[in-house]
Amino acid sequence: MAFVKFTRPDDSPVSINTAEILKFSPVPTEGPLVGPLRDGTRIYFINKEHQDVKELDDEVRARLNSA
Repeated sequence: MAFVKFTRPDDSPVSINTAEILKFSPVPTEGPLVGPLRDGTRIYFINKEHQDVKELDDEVRARLNSA
């Protein structure tokens, strides 16, 4: 089980279990699903929850691939 560290919108660290990730995409910037970030990535989990992180899509992909 691998964990990867990211940064929450409030600048606090969060460690995410890679086995729990369903998908990730850029954070929505408009509409009903908009989050606290203008730039960043929304990570979706298999339990239907999500976590927005400050790291951009390419950085998230790189960290997950190296885990």
